[in-house]
Amino acid sequence: MGSLADDTIADLLEGPLKSKGGRSGNRARARRVVNYAPEVMVKITGNAKGADHVQSHLDYISRNGNLELEDERGDVIHGKDEVRALAKDWSQDKGKRRKNTRDTTNIIMSMPAGTEPRDVKKAVRAFAKRQFGQNHQYVMALHTDTDSPHVHLTVKSLGYDGRRLNVKKGDPQKWREAFAAELERRGVEAEATPRATRGVIKRGGSQAVHHIREKGQTPEVDQAKVREVLEDFRDQRAGKALKPRPWEDRIKERQTYVRKAWLMAAKDLNQSHDPEDQKLAKRIVAFVGSMPSMKTKRHELQEKVVARLQRRAQTRQGREEGRAQDHQDER
Repeated sequence: MGSLADDTIADLLEGPLKSKGGRSGNRARARRVVNYAPEVMVKITGNAKGADHVQSHLDYISRNGNLELEDERGDVIHGKDEVRALAKDWSQDKGKRRKNTRDTTNIIMSMPAGTEPRDVKKAVRAFAKRQFGQNHQYVMALHTDTDSPHVHLTVKSLGYDGRRLNVKKGDPQKWREAFAAELERRGVEAEATPRATRGVIKRGGSQAVHHIREKGQTPEVDQAKVREVLEDFRDQRAGKALKPRPWEDRIKERQTYVRKAWLMAAKDLNQSHDPEDQKLAKRIVAFVGSMPSMKTKRHELQEKVVARLQRRAQTRQGREEGRAQDHQDER
């Protein structure tokens, strides 16, 4: 078979190998992706700044000392007093500080429901040791209070070498891949495919925004998007040109490319005489067909606002027709 399918899949999956066999080959990885292998989640939830904030965060992830924390040496911190002693120790570093200096980097690492929590914790332990153990202190706490077992990993920003942890743009995706690799070493099927490769446009919201929505409140970020949508409606009615949003055009272009690339790979695979390649081609076509629509959060809000306005107009029209009918009956 020609190399186009290999090259396309390699580009989409950002994998360096083009071998057909093994778990690391691009075909093998593509097969796991289109068969919806469990996707790992790694999210930087924020940073603690200052002694009080560090204390508050460690209290939160330890459930006020009721859950054990495990540090980079494998030692267990348990109970409110031990947690507060750790927070005090981390807050007394001698590093150079500026305004809003970040004392910790707070990370959540999780797997979908059905994954054994102990495997998740073991994988995070191995990941943290490889990624941070040489230069940073950290603690981790396993949480099983949701369907998805997850570990809160809190890394002290100031390293032993006097430098602070600097998380670069591509680091979270690299961490996802390393986390997935640790899970696979323990016999747990896991993938770390970039959102764009899976046809996903919308990013997950921050933990703070999620908590606000859970309370039934509307976070400021949602309010701002609604104001944008309403402003567009007013501009349209006034005959004004809509504000350009080039980033949305780029998202659409990227997702169009992703879909075409997957389908091109499927076309090449389907020309193979290998039944497994042909089977994979069919799965790819089905996978592309099931991808989410190319809509941003703003587009979805726009549809909701339009539907709401239409319902209001229909209700108003119904009331007016009812009043007109009543008036006619009175005659």
